[in-house]
Amino acid sequence: MTYWVALVLTYVVSIGVNEYEVKYKILFPSQKLCSEASDAVYPIIYHNFSRNSMAQCVETDLPSTSMRPKART
Repeated sequence: MTYWVALVLTYVVSIGVNEYEVKYKILFPSQKLCSEASDAVYPIIYHNFSRNSMAQCVETDLPSTSMRPKART
């Protein structure tokens, strides 16, 4: 069974003297797709927003494929 994987992006945005933590969760149907998205987006966040940033793929407990048994043929 395959489960949804959440890409969790966390970074800090500075506006004036204030800092705000930003956190996004984006669901992907597989670890592979999540890793590919992380590899594409994380360098942009790291270089343009904050070196105090993180991206990680976390498996959820939500199935991304049907839990119904497949008919035997």
